[in-house]
Amino acid sequence: MQVTEIRVKRDALGEAAVATREVGCGDGEVLLRVDRFALTANNVTYAAHGVDMRYWDFFPASEGFGIVPVWGFADVVESRVESVAVGARVYGYWPMASHALVTPARASPRGFIDAAAHRAGLAPVYNGYEFASPAWGDETLQCLFRPLYITSYVLDLMLQDSPVETLVLTSASSKTALGLAQLAKGRQLVVGLTSPANRAFVEATGYYDVVLDYGDVAGLAALPGTCSLVDFSGNGSVRHDVHATLGERLVESHIVGDTHWDAANLSTLPGVRPKPFFAPSVIVARVAEWGNDGFQARLTTALAAFVASTGWLRIEAIAGADAVVAAWAGLAAGRIDPALGMVARV
Repeated sequence: MQVTEIRVKRDALGEAAVATREVGCGDGEVLLRVDRFALTANNVTYAAHGVDMRYWDFFPASEGFGIVPVWGFADVVESRVESVAVGARVYGYWPMASHALVTPARASPRGFIDAAAHRAGLAPVYNGYEFASPAWGDETLQCLFRPLYITSYVLDLMLQDSPVETLVLTSASSKTALGLAQLAKGRQLVVGLTSPANRAFVEATGYYDVVLDYGDVAGLAALPGTCSLVDFSGNGSVRHDVHATLGERLVESHIVGDTHWDAANLSTLPGVRPKPFFAPSVIVARVAEWGNDGFQARLTTALAAFVASTGWLRIEAIAGADAVVAAWAGLAAGRIDPALGMVARV
């Protein structure tokens, strides 16, 4: 089977190329056709942390290149595993490619894990695959929001225990930040930092109490009480300005994303030390407390409420390898309308 892949240059994330290779399905393996996946700022974060958080290791590519992981749906086209039938539709973590080869293990009526040797040491939350279920709702919206909203939801669970009065979210137009803002509003004052071009959109969502441009960080000084920074942008200069402006009132600083992957991250910051946020570790703790079914029930209820509030969303279908490359270049450069939801197929 000839597989088409989108390979991104590791040292120039905005540059990508189309490549093909032959893939065979061996004993114990399953080949799937990747049918639809979302392209969001989350995927840029995967690429930006491809080395240090090992996102490049999930779908290895040739030297100097990486295949960006994406979330969506795929159909089984060939199976050498008795418990995974041809034609089965599967939700999970795929390569930005036409097909994916997995090695299913621990299969059940709900799904399986990919037990491929090269994924053994990687974060297990990304190795789980679920057979498609109508319980999650519309597949296009699942592609766009399900993986992102899990991060929003788990961040909110963590922040519910925070003593701060004000949350400051960078990259406020990103879908993960929007999800967190919608969850937290009413419990804490929610402030969004965004680019001037996206300010009107961010304000129009109604999720934020206050919206400021990145150039107006000094306005944070007027905010009440203690504050927590939730940094989705990865922009070291913005992070530094927030730390310097809030001073001792900033009691928490959480690093979540790197949508501004090309901006320098400053190693020395005034005040509280930033902590990287890793959703899988929090998910594991909550599943241990509530059980998997309890966690999923709470998550799906919250996701449904968020989806119902997304009247601002405009969905665009991206079809074909060249179109995906062009869409990726725009996304990596930050040129995508935040109201746009891109769902693609190579």
